[in-house]
Amino acid sequence: MLSFLYRLVEYYHRKHALHPNLLYLNQWHYQKLLECLPEMEGQEEVSRFLMMQIIISPEAVHPYVAWLPSNVCAGHARQRERVL
Repeated sequence: MLSFLYRLVEYYHRKHALHPNLLYLNQWHYQKLLECLPEMEGQEEVSRFLMMQIIISPEAVHPYVAWLPSNVCAGHARQRERVL
């Protein structure tokens, strides 16, 4: 699971020149991720390790990553994304 996530992050970075800060997973994939990181005690610790917020959603058929600005309003963020 970790190598798959690493490839997702690298592909996203090459395509968008941004490091993703969101990881979308379903519950099954999240459990598989936890199996790869047995020393991690909770979602917050896993999130810090991956340097991404984790969003568990039943609609996420496959894990995927995204980037969301943390300190910019949504409308301005879309404009900024196009410029970068």
